[in-house]
Amino acid sequence: MSSNYIGKDMVHYGSGIVLDPDAAYTLLDHSARKNIRKAERAGFVIERRAGTVAELRALRALWYFPDDPNFPTELSPSDHLYLAFLDGQLAGGMILVPVGSHLFLNNLTASETGKRYQLQGYLLWHAVNDLKDSRYRYIDIGVSYRVNLQRFFTKWSSFRYPVVFNPPELRPQIRFQPFAGLPDVSACDADVETLRSMFGRRRFTLVPSMDHARQVARAYAQCWVEDDSPYCSEDVQLLDLSRLWPIQYGALVLGVELGPQTLWDEFGCYDHFKTEYVLRCLQLPHWGLDEIAACREENFRTYRQFFDREDVEIAAPGAWVSAFEVSSADAGRLAARFARFGVEVRCDGDNLALPCHQLLSAQDIEYVYAIYRGHLNLCSEWRPTGVKGVMQLTGS
Repeated sequence: MSSNYIGKDMVHYGSGIVLDPDAAYTLLDHSARKNIRKAERAGFVIERRAGTVAELRALRALWYFPDDPNFPTELSPSDHLYLAFLDGQLAGGMILVPVGSHLFLNNLTASETGKRYQLQGYLLWHAVNDLKDSRYRYIDIGVSYRVNLQRFFTKWSSFRYPVVFNPPELRPQIRFQPFAGLPDVSACDADVETLRSMFGRRRFTLVPSMDHARQVARAYAQCWVEDDSPYCSEDVQLLDLSRLWPIQYGALVLGVELGPQTLWDEFGCYDHFKTEYVLRCLQLPHWGLDEIAACREENFRTYRQFFDREDVEIAAPGAWVSAFEVSSADAGRLAARFARFGVEVRCDGDNLALPCHQLLSAQDIEYVYAIYRGHLNLCSEWRPTGVKGVMQLTGS
C-alpha cells in the first residue's frame, strides 16, 4: 500500500474569524464560547512577544512535531507571536503571518495543561481582541484534512471559504467560450429573422470564424472593433459567436452585409451548412440575449461575493459581462496556477480576466475562487513531514 498519498485536489472549506469581537462572538459555536470562559477562569497570561530564538525554541518544543522543517526559525517584524503562561510556565503559543489585509494562522500549539483548558481557542480569541483596531480584517484559521482538527477550525469560524491546493487528475475545463457539448437541433428550423431581430435589425454578415470576419472587415470597412458585447453600437463590429453562445463556430460582421455569392467569390468562405446550423441553434430555449445577460450578471455577483474580502481591485462590469476582471500584483503567478487547474484566463500586467459566461454554475465559480485561495494559503508551500497523526472519524 502506498504511504505517500497527498490529496488536497478537491474543493475543501477553510475558516476565518473576523477581527471584530462583537461580530465574531455572535458567530462562534456554543462550545467555543464555553471554552473561552473555561480558559479565562484558568488564569492564563497571554503576551505578544518579539520572537527571539529562545522563545521560538521553547514554542517548538510544544509543537506536535518538534522536528517540523516548516516551523519558523525566525520571525519578520510584521509577524505576530503570542505566548501564553500559567503560573509562570509556558503553556502554549501562536504565530500569525500577514497575507495582505489578513493574518494567516501559521502555528497554534499548547502543552497538555493548556489543552486541558482549551488554550488554543483562547489564544485565537485573545488575538481577535488584541488586533481589533489593526489594519487586518480577519485571521485565516486554515483548513485541515484531519476530521478532528477541521472540526476545531470550524467551530471558531466567522465564515468559511472554499480552497483547493493541487490540480485534480480530471480537471474541469472552464473557458471563456460557453461551449460544452453538442446541442440537439433536430427539431429546430433555420430562421435568419431570429438573428436579425436580436441585433436591432442591423446589417450583418455571418461567416464561419473570426479570421474570416477580419478578412471581410479589411475589404469592406475603414475601421472596426472586435467586441464580445452584442450591445456594442460601433458602425462595424466583429463578434465571435463562440464567446456569446455555446456553439463551436461562427462570427458576425455587424454593419456589413454580403450575400453568399460574394462571400464565396471573394473570400471562399460561404458555408451553407454551418450557416443553417447556427440559425437552427438560435431556436433553442435560453439562447435569448436578455436571458444570457441576466445569467452573466448573476455569475458576476457570485464571483464578487467571494473576491470582495480579498486584496484585489474588482473592475466594474459593463453593460455586457464578458469576464470577471481583477487587478492583483500576483496576476502572473495566478494565471499560471489557474492554467494548471484547467481554467482559462487572460493576463495583462496586473490585470486578470476570468471566465464569466452564462453556463458557469455556482460550483464552477467556487472552484475558480478555491484555486485563488489555495494560492493565498501559506501551507501550500510547506514541505510534507510524513507525520500522519491519529485519524478520528466523525462521531468517534
